Amino acid sequence: MQPQRPRWPCRRPVAAALLALAAAAQAPAATALTIAFNGSAPAPALAALGRAAAEWTARIADPVTVTIDIGYGTFATNIIGQASSIELSTRKNGYGIVRDALLADADADDEIVAALPSLSQLINEVHLSNGITFNGGIVATKANFKALGFTGLDAQFGVSDGAIQFNQVFSFDFDRSNGVSGTDFQTVATHEIGHILGFDSIVDSIDAALAQGAQGSTEIYPLDLFRFGLTAIPQTAAGFTAATRELTPGVEAVFGDSVNNFRMSTGVTHGDRQQASHFKDDQALGVHLGIMNPTLAQNVAFGISPADLRVLDLIGWDVTPVPLPPALLLFAPALALLVGHRRRCG
Repeated sequence: MQPQRPRWPCRRPVAAALLALAAAAQAPAATALTIAFNGSAPAPALAALGRAAAEWTARIADPVTVTIDIGYGTFATNIIGQASSIELSTRKNGYGIVRDALLADADADDEIVAALPSLSQLINEVHLSNGITFNGGIVATKANFKALGFTGLDAQFGVSDGAIQFNQVFSFDFDRSNGVSGTDFQTVATHEIGHILGFDSIVDSIDAALAQGAQGSTEIYPLDLFRFGLTAIPQTAAGFTAATRELTPGVEAVFGDSVNNFRMSTGVTHGDRQQASHFKDDQALGVHLGIMNPTLAQNVAFGISPADLRVLDLIGWDVTPVPLPPALLLFAPALALLVGHRRRCG
């Protein structure tokens, strides 16, 4: 039996705050995203962090600064690193504020955003586990709110947008220019930054709540507005408006925009054993969708993919358009064993 690959269970809020958002200001003319790091690390790690940040800033034009605290910790031996985000909430029934911001932010290739349902429609289109209800609110990382044009957040909630800790038990390779030996630090850093930018799903919180027997109401993340079950994937704008958003742990789902459909993980406890705030693990899927894959093999390196960028584009970031090849869509089960074996060895 092949050993399980290390994973990154990444995202938990450093702090959550209730924010009465009135309206998103129109973003100024796009220049470029800036990612800044706080904390000490060896020079090779800092250089790799800079390269990881550059992967995102080269493709994202929002003129905002995202500040990330960095450090090292000791975790379970199958956890490479973890990210935590400052998360803000619109409060109950605040979805319309974020919908308006998404519409104002949408580029020419984001026309599906105009088909997002109204609050009254969405309330009836969110499928949650028994005992949990949708309260009409949106929660998102502070960085994601910045991308949507909300200003003054650093002054109100502090400069930090989140933190990344790397597991010091791993043997990291800090420079992949001559190949990778061990765990590629840049791949891990790029992945964790993606969570702080907003690659997040309420399915993970629901999964954890169910494990503790908790019930109640919940907000959802911007990514969840595009999450659909495999049996109800919308194919048209009208279908996108009316389709049920599938937010139940354990139910196979996609991130979909009526054209592109990217398989998602379904939960650690009640799902496929991977956090739902990730694409489907390439070991199970047979296709590597992007940097937001939940696991990473030794001696390999990955960069940001068109699928990664499409997700961030639709949740509010201004992304350089990239073609999406058909190989990224849905899944190719015949390749699963071959790809999984190749990726784990090496």
